[in-house]
Amino acid sequence: MLKHRFFLSLLAIMCSIAAWAQQEVRGVVSSNQDPLPGVNIKIEGSNVSTVTDENGRYGISVPSSQAVLVFSSVGYVSQQIVVGQRRNIDITLEEDMSAIDEVVVVGYGTQKRINLTGAVSSIDGEELAKRPVHRASMALQGMAPGVAVTQSSGRPGGDGGTIRVRGIGTFSDAGASPLVLIDGVESSIDGVDPNDIQNISVLKDAASAAIYGSRAANGVILVTTKTGGGEQLQMNYNGYVGRQVFTELPEFVDGYTYMTKLNEAFANVNRTPIYSDEFLEDYLRYKDIDPDWYPDTDWQKEAYTGSGMTQHHHVGVSGGKLVNFMGSIAYQDQQGVIPNHRQQRYSFRLNAKANVKDNLQTTFLVSGRLSPTERSARDIYTEVNRISPVQPARLTDGRWGVGSNGNNPIAHLAEGGINQYDYDQLRATFQINYQPFKGADLEAFFTPEYSGNHRRHFNKAIETFVPGMETPAYTVPVKSLFIRSNARTWENTARLIGRYNKQLNDHSFSGLVGYEQIGYRTEDFSARREGYQLPDYQELDAGPIENWQNSGTRSEWSLRSWFGRINYDYKGRYLLEANIRVDGSSRFPDRNKYGTFPSFSAGWRIADEDFMAPTSSWLSDLKLRASWGRLGNQQIGNYPFSAVMALGSSYIFGNSPVQGANQQEMANLGISWETTETTNLGLDMAVFNNRLSASFDYYVKNTTGILMRLPVPAIIGLTEPYQNAGVVRNKGWDLTLRYRSAPKDFRYDIGLNVSDVQNEVVDLRGTGPIISGFRVIEEGMPINTLFGYNALGLFRDQQQVDEYPRQSFTNYGPGDIIYEDVNGDGVVNTEDRVAIGNEIPRYIFGLNLNAQYKGFDFSALIQGVGERNSIFTGDAIWAMYNNGKMQKWHLDHWTPENLDAAYPRLISESTHNNFMNSSWWVYSGAYARLKNVQIGYTFPERWVGNGTIKKLRVYTTGDNIFTLHKMPKGWDPETRSGDANIYPISSTFLFGVNLTF
Repeated sequence: MLKHRFFLSLLAIMCSIAAWAQQEVRGVVSSNQDPLPGVNIKIEGSNVSTVTDENGRYGISVPSSQAVLVFSSVGYVSQQIVVGQRRNIDITLEEDMSAIDEVVVVGYGTQKRINLTGAVSSIDGEELAKRPVHRASMALQGMAPGVAVTQSSGRPGGDGGTIRVRGIGTFSDAGASPLVLIDGVESSIDGVDPNDIQNISVLKDAASAAIYGSRAANGVILVTTKTGGGEQLQMNYNGYVGRQVFTELPEFVDGYTYMTKLNEAFANVNRTPIYSDEFLEDYLRYKDIDPDWYPDTDWQKEAYTGSGMTQHHHVGVSGGKLVNFMGSIAYQDQQGVIPNHRQQRYSFRLNAKANVKDNLQTTFLVSGRLSPTERSARDIYTEVNRISPVQPARLTDGRWGVGSNGNNPIAHLAEGGINQYDYDQLRATFQINYQPFKGADLEAFFTPEYSGNHRRHFNKAIETFVPGMETPAYTVPVKSLFIRSNARTWENTARLIGRYNKQLNDHSFSGLVGYEQIGYRTEDFSARREGYQLPDYQELDAGPIENWQNSGTRSEWSLRSWFGRINYDYKGRYLLEANIRVDGSSRFPDRNKYGTFPSFSAGWRIADEDFMAPTSSWLSDLKLRASWGRLGNQQIGNYPFSAVMALGSSYIFGNSPVQGANQQEMANLGISWETTETTNLGLDMAVFNNRLSASFDYYVKNTTGILMRLPVPAIIGLTEPYQNAGVVRNKGWDLTLRYRSAPKDFRYDIGLNVSDVQNEVVDLRGTGPIISGFRVIEEGMPINTLFGYNALGLFRDQQQVDEYPRQSFTNYGPGDIIYEDVNGDGVVNTEDRVAIGNEIPRYIFGLNLNAQYKGFDFSALIQGVGERNSIFTGDAIWAMYNNGKMQKWHLDHWTPENLDAAYPRLISESTHNNFMNSSWWVYSGAYARLKNVQIGYTFPERWVGNGTIKKLRVYTTGDNIFTLHKMPKGWDPETRSGDANIYPISSTFLFGVNLTF
């Protein structure tokens, strides 16, 4: 009997164990009666984990009743729960304002924010989701101190932001951008659908970025995409539809006003006025009934007729038990306010992770996109801002008017052809992680990537006519032109990493070592034909072979690297970190092929010291940080050390031409890395249970060995080579403040970030100034300082003209600009040019506001720049420049009766005293912009049906809503310096829906 009982008991235990082996624990995690998405649930002592879905639900398989579940989430107190016999575990997490357990993505790993010793800014994906943007780069604007994002165009496909991290450290635009890594591989941040982003980390100092070595001199941006949620499958839909309009447009005078003012401009330089009084009277009488001979064309109204409609749809599915995954597909359509400008994007992503064993995980990431982009065959922006209103766009019989010497932007938009780019990309990542023993992790990583850019450009010849003439006055271009090109790129990244961490009483150690190999290859081919007799057949074979052109190139480079990091802390109070990376680049000669890039940093958590105990009731955190490191820049082009022979030169041998080759540029076997050394001091502080927090950093960043072309004797007969010569310094500070309210029905938080950078060219090896147009590179000035004449005002009368030093320009007189005779030699000439402005933004700020009340949510972003200059030239600012048109604010121009005018006297010339690069045309680019406002409402779950729909949220949002600035009326403060060849920046207004099933 006892034997039977024993076997029955044993059988019951075994069945219980078997049952537990199959058992799944489910539940809901909430806080303040609201579900919490993204909470991490992990079985203690294993690598098995899951996260809650958007409704706070989770499901996880547990091995036994003794299993301990650890619930953790950023900003909440972690909890540990013994499973016991329960199958459903609902818990409530309390908000933890200390956020000690917040994890931040850093180079090749993660760290708790509280243990960071470098300067790192992080942006959560939920923050990005509050700003539905077409380009992920624009989601960074105003979100992180020390990160300047400038949008200089609103063209679909070209409206991404230019990102600069803590200033500019080189003379090349291509080498000034930060390194962007998407899931550990270099890529474009605008290639990622913002809905797929989990978080973004910005590594700003050398301590945090040195592990990326020669690619990190201008900062590093780490983008991590989303992974699967809980084990339960769920589907999400995020979509919006809306419209774009231009933020600002210049206002131009009507045809009659233009003609009277053009007559005045002609008279000012002793030229005979064009329009007689009789014609002006006839113009007013007939302009509404005979627009061919008496036109009054609003070129903006004629050109800006596109719908501006935009839409975006994103569907994601996540979950899975054996294999946890996140898959998404997305479609975006952005149509321009200008016709024939459009971009579409089709994209997909699949991120999957499987726990093969407790100590073995595999990860597979695959993504792809196709982006067709269309624009007109010719840029029409200059003509729209230039052609006078007394030129007809289209005659009443349907033929095209001449515009400006045959350049009619409306005709080009309607019939002038197309410029189409199709970009495609496919990338896959294979990763294996293995833990051979406690604290150790081995990782193998391989990512192949392919991308292609395919262009079709057909510029059709357009005939334009003068009223009453049967034959064309102009044909532009003279011959139709077709260009077909293809560029393909392959990049492979392979990586091996070993990690280890160990806790010995109060001492904590961690480290990693790694090896990385990157190979890059690109090739392109293009062909050109012109003179198409049948322009509707836009293929190469349909064009004549006369004057045909073909070309093709290929290039490649590779990078081989070893890197490592060591972290140590004592009682979590004294923190040390050291990084090193050794890069070998094929772009450098053998003697300089390898570069070493170290960094060291330390932190002291002062708040944890015993002597700070009296402050513990109100001081939550106080940490001092310091770091130094060296970084590199390998963006120097391919193989500048090599003597390159240029093909295609013709030589005569035996009275016959023979194709040959020659060297055109000197090589430099001594060329090496541009090197940046950064010193950073930081202070982190939080009070009142971390409801109010602050972070401050001061840094000095010195870049040496900047590539420059130093003079060589002309007798050599070759272009001077690049040499490592220039030195630039950036110094500045970053400040972040944040306040978060207590967790109540009404919750809000306010975040402010402000930063400044001062840029200075320290050394040019005696070669300066390097002048290019209205910019100069010179010692003691910021890079690309605005350069020209210092304007003192306007000449009031002829006596003042006669008494002032002679200005060595074209004929000038009363009402023209007075330029300072800087060197006092009695003549104003090119020797008197000085620094007149700085385009590098200073005092960049962002103010983020968020609030929630029950189902309602509100967010707003105010973003801007405190100090920056822009200079305008040509048709953007000069009235009637070379017979161009006139803006309304130009009506306040100088006359003998209006001596204190905003604009000089009117001149209609292509060159003149007033049309010089001078401080008169330099404007403050400082601005404050209501960048984004979003209002949303989440319906209670009981309202949205029978449980199929778990969450329904609707929202409306606007981007680039309102701006305060001091620029000329009609020009957005982010508009680049220069002329009027600019696609205006746009405002966006959307209505969107978030659905969870």
